[in-house]
Amino acid sequence: MRVGFVSSRFVAVAAMVALGGGLVVAPITGQVVSAAASSTGSTVVKAARFSPSLTEVGQVNLSAVASAERTTRVASQRQGSTISRSAAEGSTTGYRVVDNAIATHGPKGRATKNPSPATTSLSTTNVPGEIGFSAMGGIQQAETTGGEDLEPPDQGLCAGGGYVMEFINNALAIYNEYGAQLMAPIGSASLFLQPTTDFFSDPRCYYDAPTQRWFFQEFIVGAVNASGQLVTPSTEFEAVSNTPDPTGTYTVYSWDTSDATTTGCPCFGDYDNLGADDNGIYVATDEFGITSGAYNGVIIYALSKEQIETAAATGILPTIFAYRLTEDAFGQPYVVAPTSTPPGAHFAPNTEYFVESNSNVESDDHLLVYALHNTSLLGAPAAPTLYSTEVTTEGYSFPPDATQKPGPRPLGKAYQDPAGGIQADFNAEMEPTYRGGDIYAELDTGTTSGSDAIDWFILQPKLAGKKLALSATVVHQGVVAVKNTSLLYPYTAVDSAGVGYLLFSLSGPSNYPSPAYISYGATGPTGPVIVATAGADPNDGFTCYAAFVGPKYGGCRWGDYSMGVVMGGRVYMGAEMIPQGYRDTLTNWGTYIWSARPPASG
Repeated sequence: MRVGFVSSRFVAVAAMVALGGGLVVAPITGQVVSAAASSTGSTVVKAARFSPSLTEVGQVNLSAVASAERTTRVASQRQGSTISRSAAEGSTTGYRVVDNAIATHGPKGRATKNPSPATTSLSTTNVPGEIGFSAMGGIQQAETTGGEDLEPPDQGLCAGGGYVMEFINNALAIYNEYGAQLMAPIGSASLFLQPTTDFFSDPRCYYDAPTQRWFFQEFIVGAVNASGQLVTPSTEFEAVSNTPDPTGTYTVYSWDTSDATTTGCPCFGDYDNLGADDNGIYVATDEFGITSGAYNGVIIYALSKEQIETAAATGILPTIFAYRLTEDAFGQPYVVAPTSTPPGAHFAPNTEYFVESNSNVESDDHLLVYALHNTSLLGAPAAPTLYSTEVTTEGYSFPPDATQKPGPRPLGKAYQDPAGGIQADFNAEMEPTYRGGDIYAELDTGTTSGSDAIDWFILQPKLAGKKLALSATVVHQGVVAVKNTSLLYPYTAVDSAGVGYLLFSLSGPSNYPSPAYISYGATGPTGPVIVATAGADPNDGFTCYAAFVGPKYGGCRWGDYSMGVVMGGRVYMGAEMIPQGYRDTLTNWGTYIWSARPPASG
């Protein structure tokens, strides 16, 4: 067993708050293909199961809400005011919120498994036919109803039927495939029919191509009073479209994640990764105490996809099967990410897969693969069986902070201006992809050269034998790195043929934070790293300054994840950048969405 650690990544602040200690990390950078490796054993996971109640919250029509919010914004602007709360500089009314790094209390020690990869070249020549557009920014999010200045911007992205949905922090907008905005940003409180005082975080969305239904989700951190009593429960929200039109009506569902009877709780479910197979919808969260600092491991929630998609019409709510994971081969389970499958590809037969990297130690060379088997039972309703296996891989480690090109930092004129490093968070695997019998996974890593790089893996899981056993093989793996440049928050977006792009943000002494990508062929990434569009300025948000977030701020906060999806023969990608002109008093972040045809198969 490896040594575990406890961490909490949420800090809500009224005026100033300490972000907590920075990570002790080791360096990174490059692109290399390594030999295959197999798993060492399989077991049925001994996870306690329970079934929280699913509640129908109500119906919300996105077009109607977007129109109402737009009217409110226009009226306010005509009166010479602004809805953005950043104007209230120095106020203590709770308008600033910091989404802290999940690994604030990460393991201390020396990284012994840093990769030392060869670096790949950097290019500004886009893939032929690439198109893209600046999407949501901090100022647009803050101007929604209940909006706040938030950092970092977490990238929720999904696409289908000619529509692109972007869900960033506490605001959701919809575009056509060319970037024309079809629906102005809507605040999370309006989306989920909740008070504007609720603390929402970690937006995700998913388009289910076979059923043509849209899902988007987010959670709230509950609140306790001075006596430690729960006054507002922690809640996971799941909205499901009633039709294929993403701008239309959704049914909003929820379940309580407070877990008040468990040690260290009341709690909240952090990092709510979202996945799906043919039979189910899966949400995996990390459970933290709201005030206790306790970390209780991972909870996987599984429910019938068909039943939740039809519940608005049938009135039959699906049963939620929850699996509580408190220990694993790494010591503590931490970010167990469910897979999704690109349109046109076959789902894994009657099985949902998950991947976990080891964030209990400074560096490692293993992944865990989980299989939730017999997911067809979810509609019965009955609980599928959860298996896991450990796989030996190439090494990876906690990534160091990234540097950025010097440039204008107007907020820094009023506050002590630090070096401007960007937090890289940790080496967690996020939302892997299942296609054609393979799992595509990726994570941030440090390297011996001191930069941030991307570890990528193509894993082949197998459930077989009289007594079912799970095994997995690493069929391809490697590292993508650029010399003296950091690559942040990767995502592998491949089509039904297994080709597409590995995307991420890029930053370094010669580059402002920018969206970037590399072609992904049948055996992994190939060719140069391409800057999709150049960032215009350094990151200069409020989390860069101790004056706002305390002396242990640790550097500028960056988006905790990127996202990519496939639609209509194109790969759509979304990542954070610093665009021109997207700034209010406290933030200057923005996002960029771009698309390109996948590289030729083979």
